[in-house]
Amino acid sequence: MPRTTLGSGIGEVSEPPKLSELSDIERGFTTIVRWGNLPRVRDRFVTAAGMALDRASYGVLFRLEEGGPARLSDLAQRLGLDLSTASRQVHHLEVAGLVRRAVVEEDRRAALLSVTGEGRELVERIRQAKRAVITEMLAGWTQDEREELARVLTRLADEIVAFGCRER
Repeated sequence: MPRTTLGSGIGEVSEPPKLSELSDIERGFTTIVRWGNLPRVRDRFVTAAGMALDRASYGVLFRLEEGGPARLSDLAQRLGLDLSTASRQVHHLEVAGLVRRAVVEEDRRAALLSVTGEGRELVERIRQAKRAVITEMLAGWTQDEREELARVLTRLADEIVAFGCRER
């Protein structure tokens, strides 16, 4: 059903959503987030990847891999963690050989954290496991439905990031 816009161009503000739409969106969003945070779901992906990884380390590894090399303070900020918590989590990943530190030439006191080859391989195996589950879940969907879902989820993800970055 087309939405009536308050203007005539793309990106213009639509009429506010109806309460029933908001309820359905909120319920769906909550279900997806809750399901994705279930330990048994995360454990399924980690087990399929062939390595034990606790929840905290999982998040740190993925954020570092997605965002690229970072100083510990920048990574802690990305994760919304205090420095000591991020340091402990990074230490576990270093011991496991998934993350390494390199001295920053301009400031020998600073270290740049990056994901090792083994860490990237683990992330890729976990992503493959996730894609296999998604493929299974969407087996009854048409190509057009999957493309529409990808488009809408990408837009939603972009809006969530933009919303989180806006100053209050």
